[in-house]
Amino acid sequence: MIINHIHNSEKNKSILLDCTLRDGGYVNDWMFGRKNIQRIVQLLDMSGVDYIEMGFIRLDDYNPEQAGFNKIEQISDLIPTTRTKLAAMVEIGYGYPAAYFPQKIETNNIELIRLIIWKRLLKESVEYCKELVKKGYRVCVQVTRTDQYTEKEFIDLIKMFNETKIYGLYIVDTFGLMNKEMVLNYSVIADEYLHTDIALGYHAHNNMQQAFTNTIAMTEKNWKHQLMIDASVLGMGRGAGNLNLELYMKYCNDNYGTDYNIEPLITIVDECLMPFYKSSPWGYSMPYYLSAVNNVNPTYTTYFIHHGLTIKQIDLIFRELKLKDTNIVYDKNIADEMVSEFQGVISV
Repeated sequence: MIINHIHNSEKNKSILLDCTLRDGGYVNDWMFGRKNIQRIVQLLDMSGVDYIEMGFIRLDDYNPEQAGFNKIEQISDLIPTTRTKLAAMVEIGYGYPAAYFPQKIETNNIELIRLIIWKRLLKESVEYCKELVKKGYRVCVQVTRTDQYTEKEFIDLIKMFNETKIYGLYIVDTFGLMNKEMVLNYSVIADEYLHTDIALGYHAHNNMQQAFTNTIAMTEKNWKHQLMIDASVLGMGRGAGNLNLELYMKYCNDNYGTDYNIEPLITIVDECLMPFYKSSPWGYSMPYYLSAVNNVNPTYTTYFIHHGLTIKQIDLIFRELKLKDTNIVYDKNIADEMVSEFQGVISV
């Protein structure tokens, strides 16, 4: 089933998912405010996106002012009705049991669950997907740091998930380091080995200013699979941010005859996002470029910027982290040591 707005050309169909609240929440600790969350969803609902991702489902205490939840029912209470289907994200390594998800019911507008998978927990991820599918949810698998997989490993992963009846499988450029050739190479593999009824997704980060161009390259190809694209308003997201929803909508309107409504996104920026942008700006910057070049977890970048390190200091630290093979998983103790080495005393 192709949902809502798709490209007129059968070669360029795409399902568009907005991740402003979920990925954008890294900027403000998901503290959008309840009224803002509802307003953002209301306006996105007018834009023609196919899915609105509400936030993470985690074992944290629930705060109604945050775009984060510990029960899926809290999303239904917050947003009782929309024309647009809602989505939520869960991460395999954070211990949230699949059993906590209730059986999907027709009146529930939360249709899609996206699962972040870890390479060392693939078998557990497969079982998790099976449980969610049995409960009636559409499930998308987010292959975090897709670039870490060899071609053979990626093929094997696809074959594992082919039997789970998932809705989509995503290429995820977690650190924003993948160029067009890399993205298309993984896409060609997925297009060849994925079951035909599974969508091919792409989630970009903009560390090297490649989110838009990589996505256009994906969109222009004649895939055998339904294409899914993630984007956020104003590119809101951790560090360098994501693909800009407004840019991709305009591209689709100009090139494929879609009728996405971009006006509500302008209102979202004015009413809901600008205060966050002014206090904690996101988007391309040299430190996040360096994190991509050195394959470093961007949480380090945010931490070092917060502690006032210079770009040159950050570059030297990234090289050291990579040399010591401590660049992938963020460790605050290591970050503190690096700041102490370059700055002397860490203020608490």
